[in-house]
Amino acid sequence: MSVLESLVNEENVAEVLLELKEYSGEVDIEFARKAIRAIGTCAIKIQTHASICVSALLQIVDTKINYTVQEAMVVIKDILRCYPGRYESIIGSLCLSLESLDEPAAKVSFIWILGEYAERIDNVAEILKSFIDGVVDEPITVQLQLLTSTVKVFLKCPTDESRILVQSILSYATGDSEHPDLRDRAYVYWRLLSHGTGNVTAGVVLSNAPAPDLQS
Repeated sequence: MSVLESLVNEENVAEVLLELKEYSGEVDIEFARKAIRAIGTCAIKIQTHASICVSALLQIVDTKINYTVQEAMVVIKDILRCYPGRYESIIGSLCLSLESLDEPAAKVSFIWILGEYAERIDNVAEILKSFIDGVVDEPITVQLQLLTSTVKVFLKCPTDESRILVQSILSYATGDSEHPDLRDRAYVYWRLLSHGTGNVTAGVVLSNAPAPDLQS
């Protein structure tokens, strides 16, 4: 796998991708996951062929195999970060895989997508609510992402429903949670929102993080 990743280039990426797609269906779960991550690496390394890599990942998502769907979700999130605005059309397909997500990393990736592409998801508040309703049972990584994405959804889609959701998650984070990172971040968001949803608040909350380096 490492050899394939190091040797891939514009001339052989199609052949390498076929090999990796075959590996992604292996019964060895960790090997299959590595193959899916390698497809993500190809998408970043060979930008001219990123689209066929994304198509391959969507085919993996369509298999509905639990562990491959979840790994693909993590990889797709990184690709979306590296190519902002380029693959928004796949968001709807990813939302159909919600029931397959039970691993923290996959949930974090999906919830990040909800926050980043809220305007493109018709039922984004409804999907977020399904996570918020069970927030107390989620690990802290999921809770932190859920907090941030809910605030982003409220800023991008300021409806009554999103307002209720942001009030709910802020109330939980500041009143019921004992985790200091979650509580502190919630207080920061609360103070920002108390000054309105204008450019200053949006500039802080909606700023983009650096794209990941999948080649390292």
